[in-house]
Amino acid sequence: MSNFDESFFKGLLKEEREECLQGPGIDLNLHEAFVEACQAFQDAKEAKEAAEAEIAEMKRTGGDVSEAKEMLGMWTMAMTENLENCVETAKPILESIDLMEYDLEMSLLRTAVLTRGTPKGFAKFANESDLHGQLVETLLNNKKIMKEMLLHGGPTGNKYGNAMKQYTQIMAGLQKDRFHKMNKKLAMAAALEFAQPQTEFDTSVEIDVQKRFSHYEKAHRKGELDPAFTFFSTWEYRMAISSDAPHEQLQWGRDMLMNYAPHIATIYDEKWRYCYQVTSDVGYRAPNWTASPRTYQQVVSGGGREGPRSWYGRFICRAFGIPVWGFKQNGNYGMSRWTPKGWQLNFNLPGSSWESCSWDDRLGSDFFEEAQARAAVSEQEYYEKVTLLECLADACKEKNKKVEEAGFVNPNRVWRSLALMQRKIFAESVTEESFQRTGPSIVVSKIEKYIQEIDENAPPLPFEVEAKGGVIIPAASFTESNGKKNVRGHQSFGGGTQLHLINGEAYVTYELPANVTFQEDKEYMLTARVCTVHLNQQNLLLEIDNGEAYEIEIPYTVGEWQDTKPIKVEVGGLSVMKFYRKKADDCFGLAIKSFTLSPC
Repeated sequence: MSNFDESFFKGLLKEEREECLQGPGIDLNLHEAFVEACQAFQDAKEAKEAAEAEIAEMKRTGGDVSEAKEMLGMWTMAMTENLENCVETAKPILESIDLMEYDLEMSLLRTAVLTRGTPKGFAKFANESDLHGQLVETLLNNKKIMKEMLLHGGPTGNKYGNAMKQYTQIMAGLQKDRFHKMNKKLAMAAALEFAQPQTEFDTSVEIDVQKRFSHYEKAHRKGELDPAFTFFSTWEYRMAISSDAPHEQLQWGRDMLMNYAPHIATIYDEKWRYCYQVTSDVGYRAPNWTASPRTYQQVVSGGGREGPRSWYGRFICRAFGIPVWGFKQNGNYGMSRWTPKGWQLNFNLPGSSWESCSWDDRLGSDFFEEAQARAAVSEQEYYEKVTLLECLADACKEKNKKVEEAGFVNPNRVWRSLALMQRKIFAESVTEESFQRTGPSIVVSKIEKYIQEIDENAPPLPFEVEAKGGVIIPAASFTESNGKKNVRGHQSFGGGTQLHLINGEAYVTYELPANVTFQEDKEYMLTARVCTVHLNQQNLLLEIDNGEAYEIEIPYTVGEWQDTKPIKVEVGGLSVMKFYRKKADDCFGLAIKSFTLSPC
């Protein structure tokens, strides 16, 4: 390539497109039956949309909606029936086509890349520097890289040149060790997802692609991410690393949760693993922003309604490397996430499903079907049977006029509709096991190790009497509480145990064993080792058996362990200690590692 102007890329696209059109044809009768089925579906879809518009208008004007609702039900059923007919009429065509039999793969890939990236876009990028020109030339002559890009959804904004640049730069620094195969997928995911620049939460600071890759590569290498992270596909990695959080906030999210509430990382129902913290700690209320730019520390501390709560759910899942797809509904925002049993909705409206969700003009049902299809078959089969059909649709200039049309068959876009039907057939064959992400481990996941070492039957840790007379009371070694709804005692991440007071109704009581004695001529100071994530804290109250009452000021520790300010406690005759807080709307969780009584 010596001339990188727009006309050059237009000429190349024309040549490759003409080559593609020498490929497979469709039997005339099969073609006619499929087009008729697509037209019937399209007609039913338009009639359904008209009925929905009529219902909305009737509600606005106070008219009778009964007839329109009847029509809506009829056309909804017709859409379902006609879509099933589309699948049936597509099957014989799909069975007769194998695009890998034709010597067209390179032309199909180039055509799709040039069509989506546009000759103008490629010319602009290539002429910015000699390096960019070389990158474009390498990309358009590298079948494997083009295949990976198209198979995994293409670069954001169709910025193929920038994706190639980022991928090349990341790959140049990769070590060829046991992580190399996984890191290669992660590198492609980062290059594709951040090909179009994205900014950090509530700032104009652009996310550094190579630093984003390095953040997750190092976190994975250190075993900080979810055990499944090793085994995700490139397509899944894109949704796992696409957080708008700065890297230090992603690190904080992992450290904070494993300090403050590690039990949330072990929830049996994986739908709520990590993101249950939204329910427990992100209060549903008007948000309290305390600084600019806003941060995810402020979100969990200050709460919010649907928007901030869904932001935080996505953030904390992605901090641990879980693929997430956001969505909006009528008056609501939520998130969906990968689980070993399939993609599931979180924070959706009661009784709602994927059909009522959308994100960036993409329908939830369309995303869900793609996720199901990709999980059901191998990447190679999806590439051969779906991706290449989409490339052929590009060659035939079958372009969706609107983004939201992408998930529907259309009689004027036969190849693209056939790709959708093949995807639907794959999706219908998915099983729960299709979403398992396991295999030979290349790293010891600290979370997995923590889960494996949990012993629900382990006896409480004993009170410890120090050589200098201090008494350490493990917070989880209480003798009485008001139940698991309010109080949790569990093993700490990294060793030992801890207590979690879930709300303002929680209390715990400790009975000091006979071997714990105090020096009669000494005064004692009490401290608690605590971890909190809310700026506003309810102080911890203490009652002892002689009737004395005390108040411990609880600091905002921003997810780290910290000792409270010491208070003087009367220990003469001390045998029972009861800790509790006052019930309040802003009384959220409090993690306590231990209490220490020290002579002074």
